[in-house]
Amino acid sequence: MAEECAQSEAVNMDEATIKSQRRVLMMAQTTNNESNEMTALADLAHLLLKKNELEEAKLLLDQSLELARGMKDDIGLIVAHWGLADAAHLEKDEDEEVLHLSQVAAMHMMMGEPIPKDIKERLKEITG
Repeated sequence: MAEECAQSEAVNMDEATIKSQRRVLMMAQTTNNESNEMTALADLAHLLLKKNELEEAKLLLDQSLELARGMKDDIGLIVAHWGLADAAHLEKDEDEEVLHLSQVAAMHMMMGEPIPKDIKERLKEITG
């Protein structure tokens, strides 16, 4: 019984967080703030990935990726590609996952930053 209540509470919190993030996204869109919109899209998408709502999450990540490309925002590109890699992982689409993980690794190298351990491990796991 206590476990069911805790799960129900977690679901309600997740829904409230998603609802709140949708409002943040709407505000960013209505104020034409591309940077905030890019971030809000990615944040909402990551919340949706946690709930396994892949189609909407991918759509939002694609929109975030396009904004990041237009603004030449390296961090935005990394976040969107990493999220798309996570979505591909959930769908068991290894080709798509490798494509996006490779983009994340390339962006880190271009920025002179080390490739995150998680990315290296995932690429190694997929490619052998």
